[in-house]
Amino acid sequence: MRKLLAACVCAMTLAAPAAAPAQQQAGWSYAYVDGVATATQRDDRGRVTATLTCRPPEGDIVITDYTLARSARRATTAAVRIGAMQVNVPMTIEGRGRNGRVIINLPQRPPILAAVQPTDQLSVTVNNETHTYMEGGPARMREVAYACWGS
Repeated sequence: MRKLLAACVCAMTLAAPAAAPAQQQAGWSYAYVDGVATATQRDDRGRVTATLTCRPPEGDIVITDYTLARSARRATTAAVRIGAMQVNVPMTIEGRGRNGRVIINLPQRPPILAAVQPTDQLSVTVNNETHTYMEGGPARMREVAYACWGS
């Protein structure tokens, strides 16, 4: 009986690491929680590199980029590009060091969403430093916008 109990304990111990939660994969994820639509991009290490959010009724799409903060010092505008269309919008920097992030508020129903094609790339440029988001960025931005605006 003791050997059977010891074998069960050993088997459960060996199975425990397999039951641990899986690490986030690189790419985009989408969530709608408490009235806020959010698309999150993660790198291959599971770190968040960008988020796209929208909260009704304001309806502004907020792009938060966690990779451009160092190069964005003293910048006041950012260029947001989808495919061939680009808009220059005001931006702010929050946090310091590794916790730094660039915050960009796109106005409600920005015109760049009208021309989104399935193969387009989404990118943000600040002080001549460009961060091109992973494939699917424009589609996720559209999902966030439609969840926020309802059409």
